[in-house]
Amino acid sequence: MKRWDSRLLQQAASLGALVQSVVLLGACGGGGASNNESPTSAGNEAQTGNTVNTSSAADGAAAQGMTVSTATGGMTQTTGGAASTTGGGGGVGTGSVTSGAGPTTGVGGASVSTTGVPTGSLTVSDLSIEPNPRMTLSAYVSWTTSEAANSEVQFGVDGYQFRIVDPNEVTEHRVHVLGMHAETDYSIKAVSTNQTATGSAEGSFTTGQVPADLPAAATLVADQQEKMQPGWTLTNYHVGGSSNFSTSPAIIAILDETGSVVWYFVHGDSADQFGMTSTEWLPNGHVLIGNASEEPAREVDLEGNVIWEGPTGGDPALSHHTSKLSSGNYLVVRESNSSARVEELSPDNSVVWTWDLYDYLQPATTAADWCHLNAVTTDASEEFLYFNCRFQGLFKVDRSSKELLWQMGAAIDDSSSGDITYLPDNSVRFNDSHDPEVHADGTILFYDNQGWASHTGGEGNGTFHSRVVEYAVDDTTLEATLTWEFPGSFEVDPWYTESWQTPIWGDADRLENNNVLVTAGVRGAGTHTRIFEVSHAGEVVWGIEWPENNGSYRAERIPAAAEPMP
Repeated sequence: MKRWDSRLLQQAASLGALVQSVVLLGACGGGGASNNESPTSAGNEAQTGNTVNTSSAADGAAAQGMTVSTATGGMTQTTGGAASTTGGGGGVGTGSVTSGAGPTTGVGGASVSTTGVPTGSLTVSDLSIEPNPRMTLSAYVSWTTSEAANSEVQFGVDGYQFRIVDPNEVTEHRVHVLGMHAETDYSIKAVSTNQTATGSAEGSFTTGQVPADLPAAATLVADQQEKMQPGWTLTNYHVGGSSNFSTSPAIIAILDETGSVVWYFVHGDSADQFGMTSTEWLPNGHVLIGNASEEPAREVDLEGNVIWEGPTGGDPALSHHTSKLSSGNYLVVRESNSSARVEELSPDNSVVWTWDLYDYLQPATTAADWCHLNAVTTDASEEFLYFNCRFQGLFKVDRSSKELLWQMGAAIDDSSSGDITYLPDNSVRFNDSHDPEVHADGTILFYDNQGWASHTGGEGNGTFHSRVVEYAVDDTTLEATLTWEFPGSFEVDPWYTESWQTPIWGDADRLENNNVLVTAGVRGAGTHTRIFEVSHAGEVVWGIEWPENNGSYRAERIPAAAEPMP
């Protein structure tokens, strides 16, 4: 469950954090784990099979199978897509590198032309392209310049289509480059420019394989990129088993606009049996991953370093959700047949605050799995907590007093439950929900599963046709007015009205362009998880599907931390 009102600020902060990571890498020569890195699992061990060839110009680059370019004037300019400083965790497959090294012609200090483009040259030396030992799809590009200048890496296939630029002027450059597809040969160019001079050097990099259980790309089912919210898509990948329980670890993946995997992290080495592994993009450019069966929650950076690990064990069991507050504390949820509670944890995993629904409300039906707590979030001020039971609805709580302020009741167990009146009438009430998103404008977006055959003992079980609904909620009058529904009455592909039925997972996020990103997550023989973006006019502008029986619990659109070539 996410708080949309701060998302634009978070994305801007995330983009800044990723660019800043280039500066830190250049300053410390890093690329390995930070001092507070937690031990990684066997699934995240260093990859093998990479080969690196380096030499200086004096050693004879051509004799070593490398290429060295010479820059004699203004900046080289091409057109293309985007690049990124992001990286990832995991380690399966191999990659290979050939890197150009040695100085370009010229030693800086030249004048600037009337067009503002530097006309002089500076010396670029010691180009090195190293594979990320934690993830086969990214590389570290480092080089030295004779005077302080910015850092730019261009890369692409049969030319340069992508780039990342750090404006900070240094002489020791190191950039973590991500945005590449699996098992592909890339040309790499390191470029540095200051007010008076520019220089470059070239090399190449071959990406490795993705983990065996993860496809290198999903299948695109809608592709109007000019209408979609720019950026990449973060999600979990659950490997379906022959029964209801998977035997494979969870994999966290980031997909670009083409549906290709550009980052992944293998979430430990134990099985993600149930698949409800939450993912959240943090303002610092990290990924927060929820617990997965025996695996603890983890915060990881985009180079694959583990920054924080949550607790394991405890009673009741951890389940469904992990998020992070602005204070640096974390929220996790636990549930049993007698408790449904949220815990606030300090970074050392001490419990500093807790709230349990069973202290305020007891089951009024014989339904098994009465609450089914699957998400919590706060408002922008973090004064209020929103606590979502799939089968009982959404609860608003004052965090300071712990007072339960209202219940926005679900229909599945009791169509008259709660304190909120639905408008225009009670027929618009959601049935059972996942991951409500609370907006600053007073609206709340729900993924309405519309029933689960295994849930018994309640009043009803929905239409078994999943949907997304949004309500304008008035805290004073305690009324919720339906403002948008999909598919509703829109003219859409029959899949959305006939085949969309997700009994156990789901997510809906409002995007910056006012479109909605929907995760129709499902597993089982003959089923396909679909992640799609739909406009408020009901037009599906982008979407992907995973292979049969493999699913996603949630997804987020995240900044690509990149820019097209000029």
